[in-house]
Amino acid sequence: MKSTVSVLTAALLLAVSGAAFAQTAVSSEPAPYSVFVDQPTGYTFVKLPGGWKFAGAVSKEEAQHLPDTVLTSVMPADSAHAMNTASAK
Repeated sequence: MKSTVSVLTAALLLAVSGAAFAQTAVSSEPAPYSVFVDQPTGYTFVKLPGGWKFAGAVSKEEAQHLPDTVLTSVMPADSAHAMNTASAK
């Protein structure tokens, strides 16, 4: 199971890293299909049109060497601003 999640996550990271998403300062919300990796935990999420979806986890070593297109922060410029997520209704 863990190897399947790792393979899926790696494939997802490679597919998205090939797309034309440049990591820049987050102005309001990340673009759909952006990948976010929480570096302390390695948990990986994908921004879908309906909200963020958990996609698996990468190792702490992999989380330290991510492509430039992978987000490591999704805090808006105004941190008091609430973000839309799939679980917030």
